[in-house]
Amino acid sequence: MTKVVFYSLVAVGLFTIGFYTLLVEAHLLRKIMALNIMFTSLFLLLIAIAARYPQAIDPLPHAFVLIGILIAVSATALALTLARRIYQETGQTDLSEKQETGIS
Repeated sequence: MTKVVFYSLVAVGLFTIGFYTLLVEAHLLRKIMALNIMFTSLFLLLIAIAARYPQAIDPLPHAFVLIGILIAVSATALALTLARRIYQETGQTDLSEKQETGIS
């Protein structure tokens, strides 16, 4: 098994874990962390694809990863801001359907 195949399989595994967590978890911070894991796995896959031919490494995927890191940081900041706003408005840290009204 070559390094490219190994890193590609690891990237697919990380993406699967992140996607499963994104679907199953209701807590907002866990969803944001799952998105970050998915972003990281895509970066790993792009770098693995770029290093397929050791004699001539393709610089274009590396540029995509650098731009992707900037986008991932911006998306994480936006998601954390929205999660904080949801917590301030509702007092909940998850996206469940239940509403606590305080009426007995």
